[in-house]
Amino acid sequence: MQTKILDSLEILYLANGTKIDLNSQQLDAIKHIHQFLKSTSKIFVLSGHAGTGKTTVIKKILDNYAGRAVVSAPTNKALQVISSSAMYEGVTIHALLGLQPDVSLEDFNPNEPQFGQIKPSTIQDYNLIVIDEASMINDALFELIESELNNLSRVKVIFMGDKAQLPPISQESSMVFAFDTIYHRELTTLVRQAETNPLISIYDNLRDNIDNENFELDLSTDLNHAEEGVLALSSNEDFRAKLVEVFTSKEYLDDINHAKLIAWRNKTVNQSNIIIRNIVFGESKKILQKGDILTGYRTVKGTRTIPFYVNNCTDYRVSGVSRRQKNKHGIYGYTIKILEKSKFLKGFDEKKIFVVDYKDHKNLHDYAELHDSLVEVARGDKKQWAAYYNFRRDNLMMQSVYTYREGHPRTKDKQIAKDLDYGYAVTCHKVQGSTYDHVFILTKDFKINRNHKERNQMFYVALTRPKKTAIVLV
Repeated sequence: MQTKILDSLEILYLANGTKIDLNSQQLDAIKHIHQFLKSTSKIFVLSGHAGTGKTTVIKKILDNYAGRAVVSAPTNKALQVISSSAMYEGVTIHALLGLQPDVSLEDFNPNEPQFGQIKPSTIQDYNLIVIDEASMINDALFELIESELNNLSRVKVIFMGDKAQLPPISQESSMVFAFDTIYHRELTTLVRQAETNPLISIYDNLRDNIDNENFELDLSTDLNHAEEGVLALSSNEDFRAKLVEVFTSKEYLDDINHAKLIAWRNKTVNQSNIIIRNIVFGESKKILQKGDILTGYRTVKGTRTIPFYVNNCTDYRVSGVSRRQKNKHGIYGYTIKILEKSKFLKGFDEKKIFVVDYKDHKNLHDYAELHDSLVEVARGDKKQWAAYYNFRRDNLMMQSVYTYREGHPRTKDKQIAKDLDYGYAVTCHKVQGSTYDHVFILTKDFKINRNHKERNQMFYVALTRPKKTAIVLV
């Protein structure tokens, strides 16, 4: 538990001495959370728009809480954000519930294994669990959490999130926000620190029109005295010039969260990563360069000393690249060192991974055929799944495999999903739970989406990611 750094009920003092005066909605939420903590109810739902101070409420609660508490989130990146903001210990929901990819052979898909509880849940170790980014929690995960709580008498959960964000994939909304409880509060009043950023009025406009199929977002340049807000550019040349300025800056070299480009389609993300890498390294760049930014696309289990080689949605900076080499599996690629923000220190954790040379067609399909053979063997002998997972861990892919060597398409269950990719640009779904100083947005790519509600939610998610500036190509 953190050392108390609070004064009266109406004020929160941060570790750096910053004083925050809590508004009436925040005080009301704190009052009802205190009532909830004394009740027999198990779940409290705290919802609120961007900039309404949800995390401030949670920090006030946690800093005065006498029991054992923990913060959690659906992804490692989202967890880093809430853990850092609340200055509190955190674990992912999957780790909290003892969830790991299951090796059950029924309807097995190596890319999307069914998740089963193969380790004991640790929920009972805590009295209070705060789960951020509730909009990302699908029905099955919520029902599992609720089931765990029903078997425990002294554990409570506070879900917090923004209803206007994108829902779980293949769902209209998160079940969390429909949960029937008297213990819920929604924050709508902007905190004083957020009121001066012109982006706030855009948030309001988008939230009010999420379901409006005729709504067209009109973005124009609107910056405050600190150059925060929206910078709308109409020419590709001006947009590219801004990409050069930001992605080659000292700030970007020092901070992996300084900037990100957001698009809707994977195709656009891939093209944008190529363009930004050309800006940073030049067109004669190698497949991997020291200083490259990579993003996890799958969670890859590691070893006892390194629990996870790659975490989904987590960003990494490449700190070293070997010459092209053949590994023990006969696959060619590169041993690289990657840096991940440390969970416990201000610095970075470094680890080594092997990345397959996917640009060599023969090598790519040598990997794919060995992968397929290991799956086939394991289907006949479940003890061999360990060999399969070790192979995946030892040979990380930066490109998904959709075809066989001769070019014939693989069926969906035979496709091999990439483990990580370049991380200068990502899709809107991947940035939920993340924040950056500056965000680049390709509005025309968003507008291709004909699902009006999802399109409006994507704009809302993208425009609520920057701490300072949204740079949009209109």
